Amino acid sequence: MQEFELRTGVWINDRPVKLNFPNEWDVAVYWPETPPPLSDDEISARLVQPIGQPPLAEMAAGKRRPIIIVDDMSRPTPVFRILPFLLADLESAGIPRADVRIIVATGTHGAQDEQALRAKLGPEIFQSCQVIVHNDLARAKLIGRTSFDTPVYVNPELVNADLIVGVGGIYPQHSTGFGGGGKLALGVLGRKSIKHLHLRHGSVGGNYSTDNNFRRDVTEMAQMMGLRSIVTVHINGRMEIVNVVAGDYTGYYDEAVRFSLEKYDAPLPGDADVVIANAYPSDISYTFMRKANRPVLCAPTDATKIMISSNHAGLGHHGLYPQGKSERWLKFKNRWDRISIMKPRQIAMKILKKLSPRKEKSYISLSGEAEPPDDFTLWIYTPQGGCTNLPPLKGVEVVDDWNRMLDIVRKNHPSKERLKVRIYPCASLQCIRC
Repeated sequence: MQEFELRTGVWINDRPVKLNFPNEWDVAVYWPETPPPLSDDEISARLVQPIGQPPLAEMAAGKRRPIIIVDDMSRPTPVFRILPFLLADLESAGIPRADVRIIVATGTHGAQDEQALRAKLGPEIFQSCQVIVHNDLARAKLIGRTSFDTPVYVNPELVNADLIVGVGGIYPQHSTGFGGGGKLALGVLGRKSIKHLHLRHGSVGGNYSTDNNFRRDVTEMAQMMGLRSIVTVHINGRMEIVNVVAGDYTGYYDEAVRFSLEKYDAPLPGDADVVIANAYPSDISYTFMRKANRPVLCAPTDATKIMISSNHAGLGHHGLYPQGKSERWLKFKNRWDRISIMKPRQIAMKILKKLSPRKEKSYISLSGEAEPPDDFTLWIYTPQGGCTNLPPLKGVEVVDDWNRMLDIVRKNHPSKERLKVRIYPCASLQCIRC
């Protein structure tokens, strides 16, 4: 048997997972061609030379109310590698750790698992700093409107801050092409602002273009709230940092995106019989596992489509894109969310349009993601130690034994002895152009 080792269980029980295949099968693993992992000294050297602004220690001089915004558990950014350097800079400026507030930018992702959060921030930092998990449904402060007329409701902690720094990563993202940059600010907005962003701006549909109004709008919000300095990281398929850029993200973001497009480019599965997408390092839940589904959506119709995901948080939560709901319920929610951000005149115009004889546009999914066909079957292989008790999901089957998974593959392709297997070992990081 051929054996290949991947990883699974981001943040909770992170561990290797081994897949074996018959020797006669044609198996290819598409690892991204990323640089070697950075040492602490190499990370430090990049942080003291930020783009377009002085080092953090200088920016923090005379400040007393700093905030560090970090992306949440749905993003695999190893924040624990970056925070010690930032805290040391703040301490050199006379700001003790106890006075540093770290806001976890959850967006609409809800509560965060404390065990996972400790792993992401680092246990010592979790204890020594003020860690605040953002709640988009709690009170938020209106600080103005963008040039797109989008109301900017922010976490109230930000209003009195005299220094705001961010830490995040850049990952493929269906609505804005890539995450990171000013989009980190979305994670500390109130629900009303987040609705406006998603429902007023069309999704780019996963084409990796960052030249869109969604990004322009959210970057404007970031500037309005005072988020002008971000540490951006790229990681490899084992969640090791391979690139760090710091400073004025409006000056370096495009270059960071080009790094992603070049280093994480992956081929299409072609005529593969079996397509395997490993959701690590985004396999915290079924909801965010779907960030890695691009390879299986690009797979041939008759291919066996497998995703590997531990899903320790089970189904997961997303306030705008809930999973496990009926199509009818989602359609109703979509319409209600759209109405909730309209002004009375806009609602009246919609009603008049509805009453007119013209045909109404067909329903488009709220997330803007590509929807699989009705006969699509997705197999989720959950390695031992993961969550297998997901609720019933249309077109989804969960398997917790790899040998059983191989038996299913053989059954799906009874007439072939030499199956073509294509594996994407960190699919949520990889750029695949269907």
